[in-house]
Amino acid sequence: MGQVGTNWGVPEQNKMRIRELEEDCPNLLTSPYDPKSPPDVKYNCIAFAVGDTERFWYDANVNGYYWPPGVPSADTLDGWIKLFSIHGYSETDDASLEHDYEKIAIYAIENVPEHVARQKASGVWISKMGKGHDIEHTTLAALEGGILGDVVRIMKRLCKDGRRVLE
Repeated sequence: MGQVGTNWGVPEQNKMRIRELEEDCPNLLTSPYDPKSPPDVKYNCIAFAVGDTERFWYDANVNGYYWPPGVPSADTLDGWIKLFSIHGYSETDDASLEHDYEKIAIYAIENVPEHVARQKASGVWISKMGKGHDIEHTTLAALEGGILGDVVRIMKRLCKDGRRVLE
């Protein structure tokens, strides 16, 4: 991947930039983001949003891929909403931090879902970028306008035992 640097947890001025990611999501050129992991092909943004870092969630008949039975196609917004609903999420219009809730934001192009980001307890958002890095981004707009589209749904669920997934 066309990267500059490889250090995790370094000061802002020395943080790694990911050129391909910035090409795909041009708002990242002017929005702070922080790669939090090396690339990992085992899981995608959907899996990451529900806390699964062992499987790639998509409804393709591919070894290692997973899609819950009875959930509409992964290529539909209804499929993603249903998937997150069975994991306890409900729709909301509020993307702000609520300490008792974990939130996700679904990005789409013409109602075809492309990505989901998850809000951390700190209020920043974290995204698994395809088969690449997990990145933290301070705003949802940081990923809008490129190949991921725009945020079309916000969903939330009560934190389990006061904790968010993968935190």
